[in-house]
Amino acid sequence: MGGGSKITGLGANTSPLTTDVLPLIDIGTTASQKITIANLLTLFVSNVVVQTLTATGTYTPTANMKKCLAICVGGGGGGGGGINTDSAGGGGGGGGTAIKLFTSADIGASKEFTIGAAGTGETSAGNQAAGGSTYIGAGGSEILRATGGGYGTSGPAWSAAYVYAAGGAGGVGDVGDLLIAGSPGEIGVTWSGTLGYGGVGGCSFFGGGGLGPAVNTAGTVGGSYGAGGGGGHASAVTNKNGANGVIGVIYIIEFLG
Repeated sequence: MGGGSKITGLGANTSPLTTDVLPLIDIGTTASQKITIANLLTLFVSNVVVQTLTATGTYTPTANMKKCLAICVGGGGGGGGGINTDSAGGGGGGGGTAIKLFTSADIGASKEFTIGAAGTGETSAGNQAAGGSTYIGAGGSEILRATGGGYGTSGPAWSAAYVYAAGGAGGVGDVGDLLIAGSPGEIGVTWSGTLGYGGVGGCSFFGGGGLGPAVNTAGTVGGSYGAGGGGGHASAVTNKNGANGVIGVIYIIEFLG
């Protein structure tokens, strides 16, 4: 195309093949590089697809996935209960979050993944549980991972002044590009023989910690993935349970070529 040559004879539309070659030209100079139409198409995103993973299994990318942004959230911790008469429980911690941009080569044909379980709320002394870890890849060789929130404790029976019950620690993102801690659960408080409240559950990246209940009520479950459960408060003989946390999630935004 150099040396004074010019393109002629393109008066009608044509139907090029993806194997046809396109020259790359700097104005005023001879063409020195070329690219096929197929190569050119790989530079563009043709569609965006979302996968929301809420049960442990295998992630299989959508056909022609070029890159994907994965958001991984651990399970929320269970809330402490009002197990003793005139007592309160702390809220469960929110699950941590890890975020990373992957190429299709990073994922390959598929990748196993694990969704963090919801931590259980306290229903009898000491049986509450933390939320589970959420991750992509086999255990021990994860490519993305976030831990679950800790569980809230139950406080002793009120005797004088204020009595407190600790909330659970927030989970953390520990493998990924962007690592975000979940909020810790709030403390539960009793300040008389009848009055007090359970702690609010910690929020995850998506928010939604379980609310601290009114006097003499059980905790409430959070409203978002990875949220911690609220603590219970008891001013009667009957226990008031802590609430369960919420399961973790993996949210994947796929960019297709």
